[in-house]
Amino acid sequence: MASRTEGNGRFEALVQRYARLVRSAVGRVAGPESALVAEDAEQEVFLSLWKALGNERTPGHPASYIYRTAVRETVRLLRRVRREQETAMDAVGERAAMDPDPEARAFSRELGRQIAGSIETLSPDRARAVRAHLAGYDVREVMEMFGWSYHRARNLISRGMADLRKELARRGIHA
Repeated sequence: MASRTEGNGRFEALVQRYARLVRSAVGRVAGPESALVAEDAEQEVFLSLWKALGNERTPGHPASYIYRTAVRETVRLLRRVRREQETAMDAVGERAAMDPDPEARAFSRELGRQIAGSIETLSPDRARAVRAHLAGYDVREVMEMFGWSYHRARNLISRGMADLRKELARRGIHA
């Protein structure tokens, strides 16, 4: 039986050696959403490896084991994020459906269509930044999500929101 320090050393060596593989696998599987799950996926992969080493089940091919674990954990985390987003959207829909005034519901739906149509008039990057901002993501999250610099993300959100307000005003909708 290996000593605890030897086990720690082996674990640390594997983490250092395969950290890039984990980040790469997460990036490939999650794509633009990798910023949402990268840290959690990496932590879960190495936790799984730690448990395997603790049970003296050293993987015969660590790269293969780590890659498969990274893919599995990324998919699991993406499903969780999407479930959480759907739950949040369902809650918004339920609140709107609970509004007893059919006229207010119709107005809200029409306003939503006008906003969506106005966002479509923006350049693609500004539209993506504005959608993310309106979904509640802050500048740093938008930056990480799309791989932009902080200044680029901040400017796209700021200018995109200004363009959105102008387009809504052109359509007769004032904030």
